Amino acid sequence: MKSIPSPSKRRLVTLSQLLAQTESKNGKITSVEISQKTGWSDATVRRDISLLELHSGKSNGYYIEELRSAICEKLNISAPKNTLHKCCIVGLGKIGEALLEKSIYEKSNFKLSAGFDPSMNKIEILKTHIPLYSTAELETVMKLEHLEFAILAVPDEKAQSTAEKLAAIGIKGIVNYTNVILSLPENVVVENANPLTALTNLLSNCGEE
Repeated sequence: MKSIPSPSKRRLVTLSQLLAQTESKNGKITSVEISQKTGWSDATVRRDISLLELHSGKSNGYYIEELRSAICEKLNISAPKNTLHKCCIVGLGKIGEALLEKSIYEKSNFKLSAGFDPSMNKIEILKTHIPLYSTAELETVMKLEHLEFAILAVPDEKAQSTAEKLAAIGIKGIVNYTNVILSLPENVVVENANPLTALTNLLSNCGEE
């Protein structure tokens, strides 16, 4: 079984999302069409898909549902509506508050189940359908709601200590919106989503496949 490099994994996750939004009369999509929609080269698209070890497609196109299922199976990600993975937001400043928007998580296999902030005043005045709690209730709510993932949007000076607490109570992965490079046990996966990091990655990859 072929291992999949991290850059290919990221593209395949994006491709899975693209396929979920794609309609086709014959139920197929070609690597050229994927290339046109994503900006990746045709060669890159075909190389990434080859890692899935599909036995159909290539010259005459890929069946959309078959390709998407292959991505989900290979990357061990659940298809939307099959399994909902519960997540929470920790830190309800401007970024955290914006991420409470329900539409962000629609048609995905993630359910935003809770938001946390140390300020009771903020919790009381925020208008959202998501249940909000004090950060002091993190462990209790996590066990009650079976939370798996956390979106970290606390002030930088609280990022490491909050992430350590999340790791200690069993969170599997953290989307990190802070400027801090987190140091956590290997069993906790961190995805850095800081805008400056993302922009720097864009800059470094400009002109590259």
